Amino acid sequence: MRTNVLEGTVVRVTRTGDARRTAILDRAMHVASVEGIEGLSLGRLAEALGTSKSGIQTLFGTKQELQLSIVAAASQVFERDVLLPAERRPAGLPRLRALMSAWIDYLETFEGGCVFVAAASELDGRPGPVRDAVAGAVARADALVRRDVDLARRLGELPPDTDVDQLVFELHAMVLQANHDRQLLARTEALTRARTAVDRLLGVEPRSDHSE
Repeated sequence: MRTNVLEGTVVRVTRTGDARRTAILDRAMHVASVEGIEGLSLGRLAEALGTSKSGIQTLFGTKQELQLSIVAAASQVFERDVLLPAERRPAGLPRLRALMSAWIDYLETFEGGCVFVAAASELDGRPGPVRDAVAGAVARADALVRRDVDLARRLGELPPDTDVDQLVFELHAMVLQANHDRQLLARTEALTRARTAVDRLLGVEPRSDHSE
C-alpha cells in the first residue's frame, strides 16, 4: 500500500504483481459509477466480470473492503488525471485553471460520471468507514482548490478581497452541476458550460463558441 497526493488516502489498488486485482478494480469503478458503490456487492461485481464470487472474495474479502478499494482506486485515478497534470503548471491562477479544466474532463472518465458524486449521494447520511473515505477524498480535493485560489489571490491574479471559501464552493458547484446535467439530463453541452462558468468565476474571458 502507499499514500497518494491526496494526503491520507490509502491506495489499495496495486500490490506487487497483482494485475488481476487492478483490472478488477478498473471495472468495479465503472460499475459503481453507474449502479452506486453501496449496491455493488461481491456477487454483482462477479456477475459484471463473468467470474466467480469466490474469486472476487479471495481478493477483497468483504463488501466493505471492496468499497474502500474502489474509493482508493478512484482517488488514484483523480490524482493521475487531475492533480499531477495541474501540479506541472505555474503556481497560482494557471495551476488553478488547469486543475479545474482537468477536473471537468474527469467527469467523462467513468461510464456513470464521477464515482465520488455517485457515492456521496448514497452515503452522505450513512456513517461508517466508506462514507469517511469518500468525504475525506472530497475534502482533500477541495483543500487543493482552496490552496490555489488563496495563492492566486495573494499573487494578485485574483482580486485582493476575493472570498476564498465562497469561490471554492462555487467552483466545486460547477463540477457537481456539470456531472448532474450530463448524467441525469443527458445534456451534452454540460461540460462546456461548466468551463464557461469556471472561466467567469476566475475572471477569464468566456469562450464565445462553446467549443471543447
